[in-house]
Amino acid sequence: MRSANVQYSEVAGYRLTRHIGSGGMGDVYKAYHSTLNREAAVKILYQKELADRFENEAYIQSSVNHPNIARLYEYVSSGEMHCIVMEYVEGESLDSYLHKKGKLSSEETEKILIQIASALAYLHEKDIVHRDIKPQNFKIQPDGTVKMLDFGIAKHKYSPKLTQQGFVVGTTEYMAPEQFQEQVQKKSDIWSLGVLVYEMLTGYLPFEATNPISLRSKISKGTFTDPKILVPLISEKLTTVIDKSLRINPASRLAADEIVTLLTGKKQSQIKNKKSSPDQNKHKLPRINLSPLQKKLTAGGLFTALIIAAIFLFRTPGEIQPSEPEKKEEKNEQVAEAHKVIINVPGIENAVLIFPDGRKEAAPFTIEGDNGDKIDFTIRAEGYVDKKVEIEINHRRSSYAYSLEKINN
Repeated sequence: MRSANVQYSEVAGYRLTRHIGSGGMGDVYKAYHSTLNREAAVKILYQKELADRFENEAYIQSSVNHPNIARLYEYVSSGEMHCIVMEYVEGESLDSYLHKKGKLSSEETEKILIQIASALAYLHEKDIVHRDIKPQNFKIQPDGTVKMLDFGIAKHKYSPKLTQQGFVVGTTEYMAPEQFQEQVQKKSDIWSLGVLVYEMLTGYLPFEATNPISLRSKISKGTFTDPKILVPLISEKLTTVIDKSLRINPASRLAADEIVTLLTGKKQSQIKNKKSSPDQNKHKLPRINLSPLQKKLTAGGLFTALIIAAIFLFRTPGEIQPSEPEKKEEKNEQVAEAHKVIINVPGIENAVLIFPDGRKEAAPFTIEGDNGDKIDFTIRAEGYVDKKVEIEINHRRSSYAYSLEKINN
């Protein structure tokens, strides 16, 4: 357990059994309530100055009830201790799953996307903007059910203003252009969803750069490599989702319920009425998706696919299309080359990174390594508790931001 929370072994009748991880505001533990015979995830706030945002997270999560969103059991606030008790979701994070598999098929991506888009459509109907759609905030259960886990920076139309003027919140690689101008809206979640779909299908992020300024510039321009150049067999439905989600003008993007309709042929309301149990969803999802093989069985279908592929190959401005052997060689080089990751500690000027060999580097600092390399270091700053960190170099991430806990005198 973290030193800050070592005094807590039980919260609201839940015995803390295992540390699961740390988020932007708190530590998360697996816990068990013997009377209720129920497992839960307990998130304990350790940055006391973020108590208002933590309470807002609990308020929003308590107001939702959807099969693809983790349920909140209760919010506990006593003195300086604040914690959220929520459903414990067994399974693997989507981020870990993607890193292990590299990329997903169109069929598997559609199954996951239907569930995420359904959850988003539900939130948007309730005037809730998630603001942090990314693989780390979803878990895939053993039966294939996807659960949304984190509402740390979610915003309801009645939420108090918690972000200072001039600051933006979110994960840069997944943020929509308007978020940099502090104009977040429901369609901002759709942009993030488009980034996630691109990542699931290709194994790469559509927007990457070696520094945050260049990354924001690329996102603001909205230019990215056509996913069909990387993976030619992407389904037309998913190509449409990417194309109509990653548009600079929010009004030109699809809505979440439109994505559900596009993928299933049914309106969001029809999907909600069918969701009586996760098992029922599991059996229905495969029948919803069209098989890519079925699309190719007719000569007309094959001809259409060739025409569409030609259009996508030649529509990307400024890019010379390489021959098939050259494309394969270029992609292999991209995977093999060293990757740069920026480590930052926002708001703390004297933070340094201390590596196992004793080397010290001031933050922000750029770490370079091959894909898959694991790097350990400690973040230290005067007046703050040391934070031990282990990262794995991953071509899908170009930056990490960490917060430190203040030392209470």
